[in-house]
Amino acid sequence: MATTDTIQRAIALTQEGPAIEANDTNPAQSAVLDHPEGDSIRRQVEFYFSDENLPTDLHLLQCCGGRDNNPVSVSRIVGFKKMRSYKPKALVVTALRQSSLLEVSTDGKTIKRKIPLQGKCALDEDFFEEDNDVAYDPRTRKPAVFPVEPLPQKKAEYPPGTSKNMMKPTGFEANYIEPPVKPDEAAEEEAMYSPDKPFVERIELAIQRFKEKRRMHQDYAQVFDKLMQMGGVDSSQRIAQGLSRQEIAQMGAEERAIARATHRVPWDRADEDHWLVDFASIIRAFLPNAVKNACQVPRSFYNYLRYHKVCPEYDQQLEEALKICDLAEKELPKVYAAGLALPGDFNKSASTIFGGAHAGMYTGTQSWANEIRSEGIEFEDTGIRQEEAKIKFATGVAILGSEEQYNKVEVEDIKVMEKVSASLEVIDIQLPTEATKDHFQKQSEVVRQKLGQLEPIGKLLCKTWIDNDCDEWDLPRDKYHIGKPQRASAGQDYGFWVEESVLNECFIGMKIDATVMILDIGITIMDEVHESLCSFFAFLPNELWMERKPKAWHWHKKGLAEDDEGDIAGEEVAEDEFDDE
Repeated sequence: MATTDTIQRAIALTQEGPAIEANDTNPAQSAVLDHPEGDSIRRQVEFYFSDENLPTDLHLLQCCGGRDNNPVSVSRIVGFKKMRSYKPKALVVTALRQSSLLEVSTDGKTIKRKIPLQGKCALDEDFFEEDNDVAYDPRTRKPAVFPVEPLPQKKAEYPPGTSKNMMKPTGFEANYIEPPVKPDEAAEEEAMYSPDKPFVERIELAIQRFKEKRRMHQDYAQVFDKLMQMGGVDSSQRIAQGLSRQEIAQMGAEERAIARATHRVPWDRADEDHWLVDFASIIRAFLPNAVKNACQVPRSFYNYLRYHKVCPEYDQQLEEALKICDLAEKELPKVYAAGLALPGDFNKSASTIFGGAHAGMYTGTQSWANEIRSEGIEFEDTGIRQEEAKIKFATGVAILGSEEQYNKVEVEDIKVMEKVSASLEVIDIQLPTEATKDHFQKQSEVVRQKLGQLEPIGKLLCKTWIDNDCDEWDLPRDKYHIGKPQRASAGQDYGFWVEESVLNECFIGMKIDATVMILDIGITIMDEVHESLCSFFAFLPNELWMERKPKAWHWHKKGLAEDDEGDIAGEEVAEDEFDDE
């Protein structure tokens, strides 16, 4: 048996350069680079690849391909039961290099026979039919399925930042189905989710058991925590709750869920005067602020609540909430695209001309932009030139407007009558007619050299709605008499001229938060779009709760009288602290 120093010297030599072949001319150095149990290692691995074992070893044949003599992963060989005790792997590879029957690759990752296997083997369908002299009962042999598929010798490659476990099903897949509930589990859940228990207690147990049944990757965990916070559930790590595995194993399902819980439902949530159970409203307020993938997290949670009958009295609400999740998957991509496309070139042009939000935004003539270009930095111009804005606005009015409106455009005698903030809901989308397209096509030929192709314009019909967003304003009262922007009254209708490509991104029911300008010629302009929202959007005061970050306070003993007894955490004070006598 070699000493520890010998093994360490051998490992160091194998790391410095390529291992010495078996026919090395220096026997002393070859002995140093051998594993202490090198003979046993070579004997075992040579048996694996021998003519005695290999023809009937179906697993190893799948690795080497039989007569093809493909290289086999050394890591796979080292993982065999009789090879696991030989360590370190670097010395095992060195020992195998000295074999007279086997050949190890230069990098030490694969191994194969020096002389390929001859004759038939278990990969051939007629091999066992000709094998009459066997030392086992043929009835105990598992029949092979031909043709036998080879086993990969390289590790599976996963996308950067992922691992094998991360690629396993998470339970949030769209086609995921809840597994059947065993009879004993059904009895436990019937007791845990008994209607006699308060809803607060049932939902807290369901949250923890749901998390145990899902692979909570970081993205899913963040969405789930925000969903819980939106619903009034505290999600913070509980301290001083460490339990050993033995203690947890002795607990029942309900006790185990409580012990492991990181989400807590405060008991004041049971006060119906201040908190209501409304799954549909929560998801309406939550999803418009989330990404498309986040729809699957609440859907999976709500399906879990229904499948395990956590709160059957709210089953109708859960069904409605699931429909909203399905609707959100369709509308969220459209809302994102519409928000980028709106308000369109016609409205941007009017905003540029009449001093709106897009006025002075053109960077093509700015001195600082020219200085940046002179340094070799390229970037696209933003905004619309004044000349381009006038042409696009005048063309739109000439084709879609009246003769009186166009006459005012020619003399540039147009004023902004009113500018208001409005929450809009799309009620109708009118695409441009064929006649309108023909007019824009003819006008495009006139200005093609300056502006290129002009896009035909249709109409976007909207009505106002009140969102009750609880926003607080502190604007100068000399400009805003109530200290906040003037908002359009509810139920008022507006019609906007918008390009066809932008109209294709919108849908009926979509909500838009925008600034509207009303011109004295009867044309309404969408000056600026602040936000686009799904059709089911609803504001809840819970959004204010999401930003709540309370500070912990403590009542230390030094703040009490000498005879008083107080708890450091502030949970108990002396009885005479508030004595009225």
